[in-house]
Amino acid sequence: MRILFAGQVPKDLNYPDSNEDAFEIDEGSGRIALSDGASESFDSKTWAQLLVKSFVANPAINSDWLSLAVDSYLSNYEIGSLSWSKQAAFERGSFATLVGVECFKIHSSIYVISVGDSLAVLISGTDFVESFPYKSAEEFRQRPTLLGTNKKNNHFVGESDFYSVHSKTWSVSSTQTPKLLCMTDALAEWALMLAAEGASPWVELLSIKNDAELRVLVESEREKKLMRVDDVTLISISFD
Repeated sequence: MRILFAGQVPKDLNYPDSNEDAFEIDEGSGRIALSDGASESFDSKTWAQLLVKSFVANPAINSDWLSLAVDSYLSNYEIGSLSWSKQAAFERGSFATLVGVECFKIHSSIYVISVGDSLAVLISGTDFVESFPYKSAEEFRQRPTLLGTNKKNNHFVGESDFYSVHSKTWSVSSTQTPKLLCMTDALAEWALMLAAEGASPWVELLSIKNDAELRVLVESEREKKLMRVDDVTLISISFD
């Protein structure tokens, strides 16, 4: 596994610290995690950061894993010190997506687990193979399932079909120069929309080598009203 690029462009270019996306990469274990914090949440930035760190440390997502992550998040706050309005927001919870990737060199496979509308895309050379969890730009119009800090909203993680719905394993043993793109929703929706129109955004995304190049792309597509204004994160990986 070789990281080709990992970078971000904030929703508001004047306030980069307000970016609510988070990512974590551990090349040694072959684990990558990406999360998009929901803006309407109490503190989705902290929650997104905690989720990606938790996955890279332990990719076995289940009810206990999520409960530990929630407890860790809650320990950051003293609810009695919050204003009544912040207490209400805190109790509603913070929400975020998660894409977790684990690469198994010995099996020539890539395991992906995804909750929400952040996307993983498998590429062969420069050709699209498959995306997960969404296949089309239209799917981004639906309200995504998210991981939350209010435990009562996370019951789906313990359901028997959780892994069949939210995970995918790609065998890349016969794939020519396999690559993986992971991205948050605004960039993902844009890419699938262009692909459906016959364009090849994957070549452009794989060519990005630094934050400045990603920013040029995002600003250009925002100005043309082709990409929603939102935090953008892109990670590209090659399996040589």
